[in-house]
Amino acid sequence: MSKTICVLTSAHLPDDARIYHKEACSLRKKGYEVTLIAPRPAGADTGPETVTPEGVRIRYAPGYSSRTERWLHLSVILRMALTEQADAYHLHDPDLLSLGLKLLRRTGRPVVYDVHEYYGDSLRTRYWAPAPLRVPLAVGFDWYEKQAAKRLAACVTVNEHMAAQFHAVNPRGAVIYNYPAASVFSRPAPAESPPRPAEEAPVMLYLGGLNRERGLEVMLEAMPLVRERFPRAECILAGPLDERDLHRRYRPLAPWLERGGIRYLGRLPYAETPDLFRRAHIALVPLLATLNYTKAIPVKLIEYMAAGLPVVGSDFGYIRRIVSETRCGLLARPGDPADLARRICALIADPAEAAAAGQRGWEAFHARYCWEQEEIKLWRLYAELIGEP
Repeated sequence: MSKTICVLTSAHLPDDARIYHKEACSLRKKGYEVTLIAPRPAGADTGPETVTPEGVRIRYAPGYSSRTERWLHLSVILRMALTEQADAYHLHDPDLLSLGLKLLRRTGRPVVYDVHEYYGDSLRTRYWAPAPLRVPLAVGFDWYEKQAAKRLAACVTVNEHMAAQFHAVNPRGAVIYNYPAASVFSRPAPAESPPRPAEEAPVMLYLGGLNRERGLEVMLEAMPLVRERFPRAECILAGPLDERDLHRRYRPLAPWLERGGIRYLGRLPYAETPDLFRRAHIALVPLLATLNYTKAIPVKLIEYMAAGLPVVGSDFGYIRRIVSETRCGLLARPGDPADLARRICALIADPAEAAAAGQRGWEAFHARYCWEQEEIKLWRLYAELIGEP
């Protein structure tokens, strides 16, 4: 009988790129029986569960409209997980840590904690937490997270720096970079693609969550500057939008979008992103240098490289390291719209160099940064924890 793995998320949608398209599908491809318990998408017309074409069984937990509602549903997720009687459980959110400890006590089965972000650091800048409480909350959560992780079977992390922090409390685990799958980004190298028409309007792209820390305000200010030099330039934004931390001068948002030639497409299904990349000429990673982002590898950067797009990114952390090493684009001062605009204009003005930068990024992705190399680590970890499928 095949070994079973139950994957749990309280915050992410069932089609999340890392949770479903990478890890769950990779485990199923290896031969494990995989069930994903995730919140029901808003407006979804589905039964209590479904089986995807890839063979992953999805069970829908109640959807949520607030953090409080999400936390109230943890007891429901726990009951659903217990009914699975899985050989292992894989947690994807920090609010599931208490649930994971209960699963460990009640089932005795291995529980794996998959750490995506520096949650403690991010609490220091969260607008929804009262300012005097942010540092105590961050310190307290960091302590609790490490204490809980110590008791679990293994910790999966997304970079070496994070791995070192968790290895100190739990030496079992794996560093599994959140790289895109080459099978999803199976497009030819830029050098082999037909040349774009010279009269085509230059299109900038940002894909991912949109808020102040991710550089939304910087892009709103930069695009009008780009259009002063290239009036037909456009920018596409795609991803979930959170306007609550924006400065009041950027509200309403619509006039800023119009001024910068910016189109906001909302959140798109993961399967539609390759088509979006084909429309773009230059990709943006304008993150601000917060504690969280200075330590993290932005997935969007690697996706842009996989798509063969030249990049303009913020000059710090892993963005600086990867862009400098691969020469896949240019770096701009974090939080500086004028410098971001200058770098964008430099690539628009030099299409030959832009194409060469895209080619270098594409080559680096296939050599070093694709998911097909990472899934082997995931398979190896589960073989150690519960055996082969």
